[in-house]
Amino acid sequence: MTILKKETERKRAQFTQEIIDSIRNVPRYCSFYSHTFNKIAALGLQMKAKSERLFDDEDWSNPTNKDKLMKKIEKFIVKHTR
Repeated sequence: MTILKKETERKRAQFTQEIIDSIRNVPRYCSFYSHTFNKIAALGLQMKAKSERLFDDEDWSNPTNKDKLMKKIEKFIVKHTR
């Protein structure tokens, strides 16, 4: 039972990291905002993101805000995929 739980936790952590890495590496043809929104929507978390105002209050088009936004996104994803 413990082995299964450890394996599940490891896979969940790997899944979460893959999502975060995917969001961090935005293709040049796509905006950071739309890419992130699509990834969140693909996980079925768009309503939770809306209720937590994940996409509000920040300038998503400013590249200098990306690190701050990534911390916010990582916290959100970890919270909702664990």
